Amino acid sequence: MRAARFVSLATLAWLIAIGFAVVPSAQAPASDEEFDKLMKSVGATVGAMRKNMEGQAAEALAADAKKMVEIQKNNAAFWTARKTQDAADWATAAMNHAAEVEKAASANNMAGAAEHMKLMMGTCGQCHTKYRDKGADGSYIIKKQ
Repeated sequence: MRAARFVSLATLAWLIAIGFAVVPSAQAPASDEEFDKLMKSVGATVGAMRKNMEGQAAEALAADAKKMVEIQKNNAAFWTARKTQDAADWATAAMNHAAEVEKAASANNMAGAAEHMKLMMGTCGQCHTKYRDKGADGSYIIKKQ
């Protein structure tokens, strides 16, 4: 009886572990057009974060930072799928800084949130410098490597 229970629990634990292993952690944009939409959501979210930072709206800033964490997960997945490690690393760093902004803002530590927001923007700038071009129409596109 005891052995059967152990086997059942071990099997259940194994199935749960396999389930987590096959669930993707982020949905990578599949095309340049989907990536463009993702980057537009970054722009809108950064704009909201700046506005909330200026207004000292800690709760709203924390919510926007949480949204940015999810956006940057997708950004990292996009670059990982394209085997572009430095861009994936920058997206992961931006995600981590956004998480720190959320944590600091949730604790009403606006100075800490501001510092991590500055660091987050720096990682964005590194990637934009290397992988972003301005198109003929004035919009931004991924540089062709």
